[in-house]
Amino acid sequence: MSSVDSWDACGKIFEDARRAEFIDRICPEGSFPDLNGSCYTCPEGFNRTGNAVTGNQACFRNESLVPATKMASLSCPAGEHFDFIDGGTCWSCPVNSVRSVYGVKTNQACEYLTMRWEPARRTPNGLFGLPGAHEIVAEVIKDRTLIDEGITNYIAAAGLNKAKTDELKAEAWNLILTKPEESVILKAAVYVHVFNVIKRGPKTKPERDLLNYMALYVQKSRFLVATEMQSVWQSWERGLKVVRPGMSDGLNPNDIGVRPPQMEDQVGDIMLLAPGAAIVVAYAGIGGATLVSTSVAKAVGAVGKAIFPYLKQGIEQTTRIAATTTSIGTTSMAFMAPTMIILTASSIVASIGTDIALDQIKQSSIITDALANSQKPVNLSRLLLTDNGRTEVLTNWGLMTQESIKPQVQTWAKLMPSDKAQSGVTFEDGKVVVGNFDIDTAIDGGQTKNDTITLTQIESISIDASAGRSAKWDLIPGEATDVAIGTDGTTYVIGMTKAGGGYEIFKRAKTAKRWTKMSGAATRLAVSDNEAWVVNETGQIFSQSGSKWRRIPGPAAQDIGASAKGVWIIGVDGSIHFRDGNRWQNVAGSAKRIDIDQNGRPWVVNDKGDIYVHDNNRKWEKLPGTAVDIAVDIPGAAIIVGTNGKTYLFNGKKRDWDMIAQDTESNAVGAGGGQVWRLTKNNQIYQME
Repeated sequence: MSSVDSWDACGKIFEDARRAEFIDRICPEGSFPDLNGSCYTCPEGFNRTGNAVTGNQACFRNESLVPATKMASLSCPAGEHFDFIDGGTCWSCPVNSVRSVYGVKTNQACEYLTMRWEPARRTPNGLFGLPGAHEIVAEVIKDRTLIDEGITNYIAAAGLNKAKTDELKAEAWNLILTKPEESVILKAAVYVHVFNVIKRGPKTKPERDLLNYMALYVQKSRFLVATEMQSVWQSWERGLKVVRPGMSDGLNPNDIGVRPPQMEDQVGDIMLLAPGAAIVVAYAGIGGATLVSTSVAKAVGAVGKAIFPYLKQGIEQTTRIAATTTSIGTTSMAFMAPTMIILTASSIVASIGTDIALDQIKQSSIITDALANSQKPVNLSRLLLTDNGRTEVLTNWGLMTQESIKPQVQTWAKLMPSDKAQSGVTFEDGKVVVGNFDIDTAIDGGQTKNDTITLTQIESISIDASAGRSAKWDLIPGEATDVAIGTDGTTYVIGMTKAGGGYEIFKRAKTAKRWTKMSGAATRLAVSDNEAWVVNETGQIFSQSGSKWRRIPGPAAQDIGASAKGVWIIGVDGSIHFRDGNRWQNVAGSAKRIDIDQNGRPWVVNDKGDIYVHDNNRKWEKLPGTAVDIAVDIPGAAIIVGTNGKTYLFNGKKRDWDMIAQDTESNAVGAGGGQVWRLTKNNQIYQME
């Protein structure tokens, strides 16, 4: 008998006791005597108990029996059973069962060596049915890195030549872009991304939504396994009470040699993976041992051997074969599913059992403990620290993404408007092709809707007449240190006269010839549509409210940028923040100067003069050149003051800068409402004609 502090203590199932059969007064070998002088023997396969020899429970059958070794047969092939019925016939029992003592034509002719349980199945989902998945999948596709690495790793493991490799890469990407819900490579790549998000912590609303759902899904999987374990145990206990009516509830069944069922075997089918989901697990497993448990990593080798022959037929063909469970499907279940069933069941049982429970005498204590733990919230990051935990998370991911749920059309169109949007801002033949820019509503917890503009092609400011030479500029009366222009063409500047909190502020309508002094004082300014925003010398932020200024709480700022699509600031420490609702949300990166285009996309210059734009992948894309200030109105048509004091306009065709002011004394620039203004180091004001 196995020790009670080990799961190996669970084994075969006890069956009905049998009445002893009287043989003779002289006891032959194999029989046993009674005090009355008679000899008895138990039926084949039954052992003697301590009960009265004439009682109905004198013998019992322990299901640890194994099939008999065939020594000889009359006329039946090996593995079949001969019976004299009907003149001599051959019979066979189902897999994992043996011949019983009952008639060959009865429903009890065969008996199973172990208890069999048909558990409820865990409900699967699809990748695009998960909260936050659309945004995360789009991010993974646009970034490409994890997908390309996954394709490369798997093809390398298959040992394909370069020609076939290039063909399969193209095919894999085509499937991802046209039928993302069917791509196992994409699902595996997204899992790697999610794995990394769990480790570092979620930063966006889609990431938080997906991880919250995943934690709840894992917890519900645990609860289903625990409740099924409880049902198995209760069913087994009821069977014992039928055959031993006198057994008390407190009696340990192991004390009479009856072994309980092994839970991993009974509840394993709960987390049964379809072949396609098993392949997703395999793809993720090839990515590295840190992503999966040691056991899964070993199982992946078998997966590869089954998939490789079909991989040569093409990525889509492999996916289709796996989905239909034919050909590779039959082998996939042979190579992967049983392995993952045992690994997953063992991992879940190990995860939700505790050391205290394992020290208990009764197996029922383990079930009770599992039920209690399965109702506790799941800590995904903690699970990833153990082999069992990684197996549990990965298998749940396989079930979570098993179904081919198509992405929601409108949401997917916004996130993936065209192939051009995948690499961020693109420039073609003098035109600026700009994809959606959505700073991600995750930064305000989804409280504020962040509208986006669909993919458009916008003509950049004509540069043909000014490329390589200076444009024409008009000198405007007055002096200023900063300039910004509203959507209606009104120009705002910071003057030279000191006032409380900074310097005086002026504005000038598009058709006006004079400056109008405004209340307040500031050091930097920007215009959101037609509303001015300023920063004063102590870093405080204010927005225009009629003829007055309204204080806006936030980090101390050194610069501010705005458009009708949003307001951004640069903190005094160089940090970048986005205004959403009534809060400021930090965005990765560091800068010194900032401006926002009509699509809400930020363009920045850092303290080294490097120029960056936030691309469609929500990453900073470095542009050529160096600058001291930047302004942008039409998306893509950015204007900078170079570190040499000259003024430049971005040329999309050359992906470089064209000089539009040779004057080396420029120090600041502003753009908006179709206008471009610049300031010199001695504070003169110029407007481009």
